[in-house]
Amino acid sequence: MIRKLFASVIAAVLLFSPAFGQKRLAVVNVTVIDGTDRLPREHATVLVEGRTIVFVSGKTRTLPKGTTVIDGTGKYLIPGLWNNDLHGPTYDTAKPLLADLVSHGITSVRDMGAPLADIVRLRDATSSGALLGPRLFLAGPLMEGPVPMQMSLIVDLFSVAQAQEEVKQLKQQNVDYVEVDTSLSPELYAAIADEAKRQHLPLAGHIPAEVSADDIVAAGQVDVEHLGGRFLNVLISCSSEEQYFRQVTAKTYADLFVALREKRAAVEPQFKADFDTRLLATFDETKAQRLYALYAKNGIAQTPTLHVLKTLWETNKDEDKLNEQDLELGRKVFQKDLAVIGAMKRAGVPILAGTDGPYGGGGEALHDELELLVQAGLSPLQALQAASRDAAAALGVLKEVGTIEPGKEADFVILDADPLSDIANTRKIGAVSLHGQFFSSEQLAAMRAH
Repeated sequence: MIRKLFASVIAAVLLFSPAFGQKRLAVVNVTVIDGTDRLPREHATVLVEGRTIVFVSGKTRTLPKGTTVIDGTGKYLIPGLWNNDLHGPTYDTAKPLLADLVSHGITSVRDMGAPLADIVRLRDATSSGALLGPRLFLAGPLMEGPVPMQMSLIVDLFSVAQAQEEVKQLKQQNVDYVEVDTSLSPELYAAIADEAKRQHLPLAGHIPAEVSADDIVAAGQVDVEHLGGRFLNVLISCSSEEQYFRQVTAKTYADLFVALREKRAAVEPQFKADFDTRLLATFDETKAQRLYALYAKNGIAQTPTLHVLKTLWETNKDEDKLNEQDLELGRKVFQKDLAVIGAMKRAGVPILAGTDGPYGGGGEALHDELELLVQAGLSPLQALQAASRDAAAALGVLKEVGTIEPGKEADFVILDADPLSDIANTRKIGAVSLHGQFFSSEQLAAMRAH
């Protein structure tokens, strides 16, 4: 029994330790796709000292004595990937989930709603090295309206004073931003936005049901999830019949609270064929371009989570709710979502790669998201940037991380095939460096198996 216990402890140590206890590491003869707009550099050398990239050279250079050398022949080195929309676990269940994310090349996570005490503790543990895991940026719990639900990852707000106090409490926990959800009233949303400005905290998340996609600019919201969220705010704001749809949405929002109190299913017309047929038929390209230009001018990023939008109607499927015609229109709405994201990118709107959902499965889902972004019209390089450079820029940390450049954190992924020829090649991970700790393909496989 003691021998088995000792073996399991040793295995765990090896699993969550870097392959080399190196002070210096060089990847040589590799093609570097550095996350900027530069062309790939073939036969390049990337030298890492400790946690930092020292140089990226296209020429043969003499390496310092004692450097551990990794042969990158036939390989492609890209920045560590970001998942910009995940929801954190409890601290006690997080260890294998964090390692699994790293095994899929994810070195940074923007957490968009989690139990506050757990996610703060996880951030501290990963930043100190006590736990192996991606760099974490966090909002704490989601800000919700007065919904009668008891969940540790949300805060139910019932008054302006409470909303302001909750933002102050989040500031004291050093969160990186405040996330708003769809159930907020315009008054509560405004109170959160105003207090966030006073506390110098960015505002991110959904667009509440009764708030226009245009109105968030004045509120200072810097990021939009899911093209607005459950109430299809962005598409509604692009409709020539916007006022009609906003009236329907307002009634739906009011009915939702009644349904919650009465413990019955809510009626949500935005998932029905007649609503969606009219919404798609009234899409106004002029209004849409005006909205895209507004977002581009103000740097309001979009995290569309296409991975989730693709299945939005299916998750609401019920014999009493949605029929095949509703689902067919849902698929057409998703195709419009793809077109909108492509048009936004062409208009200069920052696009971020995120998947929504829990940490478990968030690694595999991110690679799905990258493929969907390319389907939407982004180039493979732009999709990579949505999960690296542009994500770091949106969080204000581009000087430290997000691209493969001297002086930056040594977060990178080595791929066995070219992601610019096929974005699906981001799945072919040969190695990962997290803060300069190098993990081989064997260790990554063990992380996933664990």
